[in-house]
Amino acid sequence: MKTYTILVVDDEPNFQNSMKRLLHLMQDDATGFNVLGASGGEEALKLLSAETVDCVLMDYQMPGGSGTEWIRRIREVNNHVAVIMVTGLGSEQVAVEAMKSGATDYLVKGSITPENLLRTILTAVQTVEMKLALEKQREKLMDAERQRVMIESLGAACHHLGQPATVISAYLHLMKRAETSPERKEMIDNCLKAAESMGEILQKLQAVSEYRTEP
Repeated sequence: MKTYTILVVDDEPNFQNSMKRLLHLMQDDATGFNVLGASGGEEALKLLSAETVDCVLMDYQMPGGSGTEWIRRIREVNNHVAVIMVTGLGSEQVAVEAMKSGATDYLVKGSITPENLLRTILTAVQTVEMKLALEKQREKLMDAERQRVMIESLGAACHHLGQPATVISAYLHLMKRAETSPERKEMIDNCLKAAESMGEILQKLQAVSEYRTEP
């Protein structure tokens, strides 16, 4: 069973209790709820820092600031929690204000039923989960692009280094043929071995310089 932790932020205990009863009523074998309560924004912020919360039901009118102000503060510290504005004013202006402040959705007091409460919470949580999944996918794509640029740069570097390495090796062979001193021939042989070793490294790097995508 998937259990969601819901934080109800309202200065009226009766409303908190009614939300708890509604959510417990909607529990089944697939979905469960752990309901927390807070009487104001400061208490809500403390709970959010101490608990893993999936969704916040935030009252629109509370002492110490409006719900929209508290939603903005919540978003500053936790942008990965679904927030539903709960208002007694079913106006379009309030809804727009709530969404602009960072609310995922809103509900109107007096018209909340077990069914639309459950539907709104699950939709809000899934919306946040989808946003998180998209953010992770975007990060993966950006990382893949960085890897592509790095690998292609490596290929270009191998290409540019290969030509002077070949020239060095060719001149060392010519110098060895013309050299009569055994000591200097040994030095040239050591240089040739180093040049050949560098050429082998460049070949290996060139072999992995092609960017390959993953499904």
